[in-house]
Amino acid sequence: MRKPFLLLVLSLVYGLAVAQTPAPAAAREVVSIDHANELRMLDKGSKQRLIGEVELSQDSVFMYCDSAELVSEVQFYAYDNVVIQQGDSIAAFSNYLDYNAETLLAKLREQVVLKRGGTELYTEQLDYNLATKLATYHTGGRVTNGGTELSSTHGYYYADTRNVYFRDSVVVVDDRFEMRADTLRYDLANERVYFLGPTVIRSDTHNIYCEGGYYDVALDEAVFRDNAQYRSGDRLAAADSIRYFGAEELYVLEGGAYVAEGQFQRATADRINYFRSRDRYQLEGNARVVDSLQVVTGDSIDYNAATASYTVVGGRPRVSNPPMILVADRMASDEATGLGRASGNIVWRDTSAQLTIESERADFSQTTGYIKAYGGRRGRALLTTLLDRDTMYLAADTLLSFQTDAVDARGDTIRQLAAYADVRIFKSDLQAVADSLAFNTVDSVLTLYRDPILWQDTSQLTADTIDLYLRNRSPDRVVLRRNALVVTSPDLIFFNQVKGKEIVAYFDSSQLQRTEVAGNAEAIYYAQDEAGGYIGVNKTACSKMVLYFEGGGVNRIKFLSAPSGRLDPMNAINHDALRLDGFRWEPERQPRDLNDLFGTRALRTPIFEPRLPDFTPRETQPPGDE
Repeated sequence: MRKPFLLLVLSLVYGLAVAQTPAPAAAREVVSIDHANELRMLDKGSKQRLIGEVELSQDSVFMYCDSAELVSEVQFYAYDNVVIQQGDSIAAFSNYLDYNAETLLAKLREQVVLKRGGTELYTEQLDYNLATKLATYHTGGRVTNGGTELSSTHGYYYADTRNVYFRDSVVVVDDRFEMRADTLRYDLANERVYFLGPTVIRSDTHNIYCEGGYYDVALDEAVFRDNAQYRSGDRLAAADSIRYFGAEELYVLEGGAYVAEGQFQRATADRINYFRSRDRYQLEGNARVVDSLQVVTGDSIDYNAATASYTVVGGRPRVSNPPMILVADRMASDEATGLGRASGNIVWRDTSAQLTIESERADFSQTTGYIKAYGGRRGRALLTTLLDRDTMYLAADTLLSFQTDAVDARGDTIRQLAAYADVRIFKSDLQAVADSLAFNTVDSVLTLYRDPILWQDTSQLTADTIDLYLRNRSPDRVVLRRNALVVTSPDLIFFNQVKGKEIVAYFDSSQLQRTEVAGNAEAIYYAQDEAGGYIGVNKTACSKMVLYFEGGGVNRIKFLSAPSGRLDPMNAINHDALRLDGFRWEPERQPRDLNDLFGTRALRTPIFEPRLPDFTPRETQPPGDE
């Protein structure tokens, strides 16, 4: 809808009113003969035949024709080159005019043209009743104004109410748009055009359809109702009503508002504000945006299509890109990085990997499956997953997870995970602490870095690096690399100790089963009888050995090379001094329940951000911490 079309209609109907509506006092005056080349009296003077350059008038209306008949100075018939002139700017032309001064009905026929300025009306039959102040045509009419043309089958002008109706096959053609309608009403007093039936408005950039509504000429504003639709390229919008504000180039969709673009993108809300010049959407109330990657929901969504950025607030905003789902109090996208940012009670899930992350803030990308979570309960992010049919909790200052382009042997996408700093793990039968952690689904290995400790039942495992291997989502074995040490104690009084360059520890469902020690293997273990009583302590060294455990104690030992060692009686040993180099027993650092993952705990080494492999997606770098 554009203003030139409405100005065209205004100009036309104003011309009809001025040209054909004499003042009420003059409307009942007789027709005066001002000039004719020849005058003939007929029917005993009741009829006058006028021939050649005929000029007549009634008040301020002047009529011209080649010939005419005037009956009793009331009924006037004009033939050929008929002209009606009002002032200097209004003119009507036809081949025939039937005018009655008493009934105030003027009928113009054959090649009728009404002109006012640059506006022209063409029709074959035009009637104007001065009594009812109604001008009509019913055989089709066409209006032109410069490059704009309007046509319809029927036209009605009501002078009293200053309303014009165009009905049946209404077509408006302009060099910038085309409109087709069933019925239009133009309110001259309020400068509004009303759509009273199916209406289609087409331009080079968009199409609008409605079955009701209006356009305000003065304000350049419109309301499209009743099955209102807007289409621009492959973008389609629909709502109970669409309002247009020309000054702002703003479209407001209300009631079941819907916007679709292409095959995948969809947006719905109770209300959608579309700023066309900025290509920006504001969705309010039950807002939902769907594209090929994700589904975003919230009370309101502010989406900038030009930069593909958005802000979501209210109603627990939610982004779903199966298998990943993110819920938060607030969401927005960072135009500089292309990443999304979420804050407030964040819950992120990867349903395929059975991972859940909770935090206060997060940077994420649904394209790459990347998430960097930080903050939360006591400033720490929490990861939850199912391990060996039991829930495992992992807390750290920062959690980082993303999918790679690679797939495993089953065709599943490989996910990588990193955690830092002050990593703490709690599971009913397994606990651990470390400064940092890395995990990927390629070989299902969870690696603890820098001063890690792992506990299972009464066993404590330490090393420079600890690798926990999983099989079918259950712990399979633990590899201790460099300065490896395993300490077990069935009674927390005497400590079995195993040390070596590398130790592989195997667990059953709840306890340490055996350890394989390679490189400078040393062991201190307490021998017990069948009743569980201590019979002595053995300190042994060899290059390789395997120790088998039962009930937290050493059941038997297998030496793979010549050992050196001895068994001493219990009362012959200073047990407090019986420690291997690097011995550590740190129960105070062991998480005992979920709360221990968040409390302040003393660490042996300072917290730092580790030099882990670059887990940042290649295509999108994360923004810096705020």
